[in-house]
Amino acid sequence: MSKKSKKKSAKKKTVPNWRRRRLTTAIAIFVWLLLSGFGYVWCRVQVVELGYQLSDSHQLHSRLMNDNKKLHLELARLKAPERVQRIAIEQLGLKQPTKDQIVVLQ
Repeated sequence: MSKKSKKKSAKKKTVPNWRRRRLTTAIAIFVWLLLSGFGYVWCRVQVVELGYQLSDSHQLHSRLMNDNKKLHLELARLKAPERVQRIAIEQLGLKQPTKDQIVVLQ
């Protein structure tokens, strides 16, 4: 081969510098868009997951508040003076005190 044909074949194999930069820039933009897309999808998945957790927590809170109300009602029923008096008389055999058994402290 002559020197001219070697130079032409060498020129054909090398890519001009501006094409290489353009290709590098295009790849960088593509990778950036791809990573941005993955980041956006990940954020949305996290939002949905937190929404489910929040909904579950809200349901648990509602159920616990309902149980709390029921327990307060039961406590009030158990502490009712009429109930305590009835149990004292029927089950424990206690009687109402007479007037001379009552001592007032000052």
